[in-house]
Parts: sequence; C-alpha cells; structure tokens
Amino acid sequence: MKYTDKNIKTLFQLDPSSIICLYKIKLKENRGEYLFHAGENGYKKEIIFDGKSYDYFPIIVEGFEIQGDGRLPRPRMTLSNHRGAISLRLPTFNDFINYKVTRIKTFVKFLDSANFPDGVNPHADPDPDAAFAEDVYFVNEKIKEDDNVVEFELVSLLELQNSNVPARTVYSNTCPWQYRSDVGCGYIGKPISDSKNKKFVPSGYNGDMVGSEVYFSGDIANGEFAKYEEGNIYKDWENTGVYFTGDVVRIVPLEHDSSLYPVDFYVCMGDTVRSNPIYDKENWVLDDCDKSLCGCRLRFSDESIEAGGGKRITSSAKTEDSAWTETKDGLPFGGFPGVDPYDFN
Repeated sequence: MKYTDKNIKTLFQLDPSSIICLYKIKLKENRGEYLFHAGENGYKKEIIFDGKSYDYFPIIVEGFEIQGDGRLPRPRMTLSNHRGAISLRLPTFNDFINYKVTRIKTFVKFLDSANFPDGVNPHADPDPDAAFAEDVYFVNEKIKEDDNVVEFELVSLLELQNSNVPARTVYSNTCPWQYRSDVGCGYIGKPISDSKNKKFVPSGYNGDMVGSEVYFSGDIANGEFAKYEEGNIYKDWENTGVYFTGDVVRIVPLEHDSSLYPVDFYVCMGDTVRSNPIYDKENWVLDDCDKSLCGCRLRFSDESIEAGGGKRITSSAKTEDSAWTETKDGLPFGGFPGVDPYDFN
C-alpha cells in the first residue's frame, strides 16, 4: 500500500526533498527484472530502494502527462545503446514487445539507509511505501535503433499490442487455447498425436475424426511409449545428442511463457538422428492438437489414460491433476459448441 499522505506533506514543505524516479522492466518466465535509474541531479551510483539495487543507466522517459482530450498517454523510453548494450538483448527478448515497464517515484528522504554515509538516513526513516502510485506501462513497439540509442513506445494495458476486447472470440468448433498452455488447456501428459490427429500409438481414444493410421506399432507401441526421464520429465534437446525412434525431447522457446509460448515436445522417427527437430520434419514429429473436440478427447477422454493422457495443470491452482477425465471433470475445450446453428423441427 502506498502512503501518499507522506508525499503530499513533503511536497508542501518549505524545503521539500528531491523526487527520484526508478525504473524496472519485468522479464518473463521468472527471468528476473532490469532495475535502473536515470541519474537525476547527476547522481550516477547505485541506488537501493526497498532492499533492491537500481543501477545507473542513461535513459530518458517522456510523455507521462495525461491529455485533456481523454487520450491515454504513450510515453517514449529512450535508452543508451553504447557498444550495443541494448541491441544485443533485443533478439533474445523479442524487442521487449509487451514487456512490463514500471516507473517508481519517491523522495530521496525515503530511500534505504544504505544510500547514505555510514548507513544512516539523516532525513527520515526509510519507507518503501511512501512512494507515489506506480506508473505501469507495456512496451508497444521499438521506434528507433541506432548506434547511440534505442527508443520504445509505451502504452497502457488497454492499448497493449495484440490485445482484444473481449479477449476470446466465440467459435463453435475451434478451441482458442494455446496447446499445453497453463491457461485454458493445461495438458501436461505424454505426446498423443500430430496436428491432424494422427496418433503416435494405437491405444487411447479412437472416436470420430481419428484415423486408423498411427506412427508406431509393434514393440514401441506394445511397450511403454514416451517413457519419462527421472522426475517425470523429458530432457531438453541437445545439439550434441543422438536420438532414436520413439525418443521424446522438449524445446523451450526463446520467448518462453507458460501461458503464451509453452514448451514444445517432439517425437523422434528415425535412428541415430542428430538434427534439430524444429527444422527436420522428416525425422521429428511435433506433438500438437488440431483444436477440435476430437483433439481434446484424445487427451482428456476416459480412454486417453491408456496412451498417457488425462494429466492437466491449471494456472490458478498450479497443481497437477493426474486423473483428469471427461466423465469426471469434463473437457477443457475452449470453443462454444452450443452456438452452432441447428434446424428446429
């Protein structure tokens, strides 16, 4: 909770304390955050606030003012690109698109005692809650990049790129959930089929829309297909590894987000395979869902347990349900079959 009354009192003092701005960029998938300050008043050393260290970095952020015509502000954030410090990070973080940027404003007098000589704050007791309301924005686009600076446009959550209101479109026969995302789908079982519902092994659901062809039969199908490694996980693909028929590997996207960009799982189709699963479609098959009710039943019907399905995790609970079945729990299908038109007789 922010105690703004302290800030108001300080503003109206005859000799008010200086205001300082701190910035943080929240990285995705628990990768931490970048913490920095712009060096107001020529101060270019580390600043500690609420126990966190904010390093000096040349930055200019402008345009937080609210317009009288009702338009939402779109601040511009310009960072120094000395020796390509920012350019080197852009490919890894996808130009920081949709990353959360927070501006924290507080008075120098409320900073941690570690910022002052002998570790003693002579002005007031350090108080991280005595800050103004945080300005929270998201990176909308990269506007400029050269040898000197990189400039970004920030927007509020309401104007976030690729955001739609309402967030879900009503389709009768298509599931909008991202396969294996912890939002909506939540599937965490074994590989089941490709994107056209061709199964890896004969066992499991065999209802409508499921063809008779399978990738594996014989010893692989009769044994334990896609056996887990220790800890009930699959290993990451390695460029020095050698893989054989039936092996399962996982590839974590660079922009990994368990909700938007979940981990992909590939099944090996050949022997002594050394290729990258992303590019070698002949020797690797991606475990995928066709987004239909059939694809959902392949993974969550009662029969899916035989093929290693029926396992789900949700973003709200963050706990695994190892026996999620259609009869007991229903299908986590994201479509709306009830809106499909029908003839009334």
